[in-house]
Amino acid sequence: MPIVLPTKIGFPEAEWAKIEGGGAVGRMKRHLTEDGEVIRILELDPKWNEKEWCRRKHVGYVLSGSLTLETATGARTVIRRGEGFLVPKGCPHKAGCRKTTRLFIID
Repeated sequence: MPIVLPTKIGFPEAEWAKIEGGGAVGRMKRHLTEDGEVIRILELDPKWNEKEWCRRKHVGYVLSGSLTLETATGARTVIRRGEGFLVPKGCPHKAGCRKTTRLFIID
């Protein structure tokens, strides 16, 4: 089996990309792995309020601010600074925030 070395992700040097549309307002830094996973730093604007249901899997950690996750069943969870979250693949969900929020997410 070949030796696999760790990969350093250069978020400090990466440029911010604007996020806009479908109730999503903010910016992100993104890294795509060889396995197809997307690793992101998101900075969400207080206007972040997704209009469409997302069904992708997300594993994340709130670096600052707070994030409200709502599922199609009506369940709501607030994830605050220092807390992590897991949204399973196939679970319809939307996210929103009321103040600038920064997240680390793996999709």
